[in-house]
Amino acid sequence: MDHRILEIFESQCAQDTPPACQCRCPVQVEAGTVATLTASGQVNEARRVLERHLPLAPLTAYLCEGPCREKCLRRDLDSAVNLPLLEIHLVKAGKAVKAFPLPGTGKRLAIIGADLAALVCAFELAKKGHQPVIHHLGEPGGTLIAETRLPEGALSRALDDLRRLKARFARFESAEELSRLSSDFASQGFSGAFVDLGDPASAQGLAALVGSDPDPVTMASALDSVFMFGGADFQARIAAMSSGKKAAASLDRLIQGVDPATAREKERISDSRLVVSLKGREIVPEAACANPLSPAPSEAASEAARCLACACLACLPPCPFLRERPGHPKKFAREFYNNIITAFGNRSSNRFINSCAECGLCGQICPTGADLGRFVDLCRQFMVATSHMPVSTFEQPLEDQVFSNGPEAAFWRHQPGLEESRFMLFPGCQLIASEPGRTLALYKHLAENLSGGVGLWSGCCGAPGRWSGRMGLTGTTMDCLKKAWREAGEPRVLLACPSCALMLKREAPEMRTESLWPLLADLPLPAGAKAPPGPLLIHDPCSARLDVESQDAVRRLFSRLGREALEPEWTRRLTLCCGYGGLVDQAYPDLGGKFALQRTKEAEGKTIAAWCVMCRDRFRTAGARAVHPLNLLFPDGLLFPDDLLFPDAFAPKRDPAANPAAAALLKPPGLSKRRENRGQLKRLALKELWGETPPEAPSMNLKIDIPADVLERLEARRILASDVESVLEAAAADGPTFVNSKTGRSLRSHRPRQVTFWVEYERREDGSFLVHRAWCHRMSIPEVTGEGAESPASLEGYARDGGRV
Repeated sequence: MDHRILEIFESQCAQDTPPACQCRCPVQVEAGTVATLTASGQVNEARRVLERHLPLAPLTAYLCEGPCREKCLRRDLDSAVNLPLLEIHLVKAGKAVKAFPLPGTGKRLAIIGADLAALVCAFELAKKGHQPVIHHLGEPGGTLIAETRLPEGALSRALDDLRRLKARFARFESAEELSRLSSDFASQGFSGAFVDLGDPASAQGLAALVGSDPDPVTMASALDSVFMFGGADFQARIAAMSSGKKAAASLDRLIQGVDPATAREKERISDSRLVVSLKGREIVPEAACANPLSPAPSEAASEAARCLACACLACLPPCPFLRERPGHPKKFAREFYNNIITAFGNRSSNRFINSCAECGLCGQICPTGADLGRFVDLCRQFMVATSHMPVSTFEQPLEDQVFSNGPEAAFWRHQPGLEESRFMLFPGCQLIASEPGRTLALYKHLAENLSGGVGLWSGCCGAPGRWSGRMGLTGTTMDCLKKAWREAGEPRVLLACPSCALMLKREAPEMRTESLWPLLADLPLPAGAKAPPGPLLIHDPCSARLDVESQDAVRRLFSRLGREALEPEWTRRLTLCCGYGGLVDQAYPDLGGKFALQRTKEAEGKTIAAWCVMCRDRFRTAGARAVHPLNLLFPDGLLFPDDLLFPDAFAPKRDPAANPAAAALLKPPGLSKRRENRGQLKRLALKELWGETPPEAPSMNLKIDIPADVLERLEARRILASDVESVLEAAAADGPTFVNSKTGRSLRSHRPRQVTFWVEYERREDGSFLVHRAWCHRMSIPEVTGEGAESPASLEGYARDGGRV
């Protein structure tokens, strides 16, 4: 995977970029970190962070004017955080950070002037192992000597620190001496020079530089190898500190033979890219301080606690995937990239990569459009291409896709009696799987109300293959769909499923596709159409978050049924994912459940109106009352009557404990039933509408009894009834793999594909099988032979062919 893809994403995601206060600070103090540590009582740690950016902190902390306060977001709530107060507190209460210079380089640098900028520049150069020589007139310190904000002894202690770092002080008696020195620094053994025009004596000695402006980043002057602090406006003390730091960095680069201007953009005053919400933030007035030059620890901690600790993270609150681990999209992208390019190892992040819904919500929330789902999509494709994505990871939905496009379920026909179709209804495999009866009712309704002929087309759009990163399967699926579309005369394809609409628009743009819902919303309502009692909470599917036309049409349809749909907090463009997208529920079922619970908790007893049938089914599975528009348009249905949506005594019947039959009826069909329904729709449609003899439904050759509680566990483990049958067929032919001598139950394994299935069963006298449990795994277990051979069965007292283990 090209590293530039990661770099592009990291450049988009604003997290880990400086907040507004730090961007405004000329010396880049990490104000948020300093405040957070101070508020938690970690004064020594806070001082270490402060001194990473603020040079000569015991001196400069008293002089900082706090330009960060101009951009502090708390200003919009009450008042900006008083960072200068915290800086003073830290240099008084925190443990001093001792500077340890690098080994000496032998390079001498001339510092002209001894004011604040000069002292900072000398301090930074001395830490890097160079020897600054500070040339001054009168006492060193310049205007700092008369600075009233400095406590007694602060300046002398700073000068002592410079001497300890081996900075030299050279006192001149006249401006002429300084002028002679500046005429040729190199001949006197200096590798470069810094001129502090904030010191009046420097201005007298270098009149040629007075009035000129240095480069704002490098502080380069008009003279070669000479850097300066000065220009039109250089009154602020924080500006002097910044200039001294920047000039020291430039001189250090000059000594190393590096262009001083290279890669210095981060040192410019800029605007922050972070977008921080103030929603729900508490108003906290600025802490009162009796003596700002000596704040009490409690006063400093109270003021520090007002910091908002600005971070973007706007995409985290609505996304269970991003909240599953500590971090943020930029961190996760780096983790995913490192995971997939690892040549060896177990790739511990595979499951996390496969747990993203790829729904696009983060990209819609992010002010810069950083969409982690798109990055995950590329990661999955790369994993497949490099054979690091096991087929078994998404085997069940991939097999479902193949089945839906296979001979047992897939077909297309023109409207009965017609040879061509103006429209072709493509319901989508999940709508057919969940509502085959209502799908036929929908088709008949369209055929009766649309002119030009309406055909019916059953198949899968290929979304599972696309989500799983299998572009080869996706391409094959698209080729088959486009071939069928051309054979049908290239009709307008009406898509009931929003995932199909998004998929075909992206992968087969030449197909003339359009959403069913705008068309359906303007057709006459079917006889008997009605809405359930109580309010409806609209849920837009994540695959249609940008399909405004369909969103409006569904709302119009509900309005015609006499119900104005209520809008949840996260809706339309920012709607939530139900957990089906990206096959989350397949890779990480527990996390997939958290996606569904987000919306169901928000419903609080309201009926969720979801116009994606998978969203509806997942909300029902989570215990919510949820309907699809087809439930309202065709309340009787054909195969799955939903009478419980419209009884007079609705509420009591919704209690699963009070009415188990009601709960069972509202529960969506399981995986085995969904696959069966797809084949059933084809047989029903061909027989009832086209008078054809449908293919016979495949039937089990064995009599198999799977109790309801066992079937529920099989569904949770993604094991179909047909998988159990394949194992028991092998058992009927070859006998069991193991027999439990204590219970008499048999255990048989079978690996028909990438997954090994195990079924524990009893063989009855009439030859039928009673299934007690089943499980599956991806491992390939070697042939079990010999006394004491290890296997999963040996832990439970099973023995091969009836013998004891």
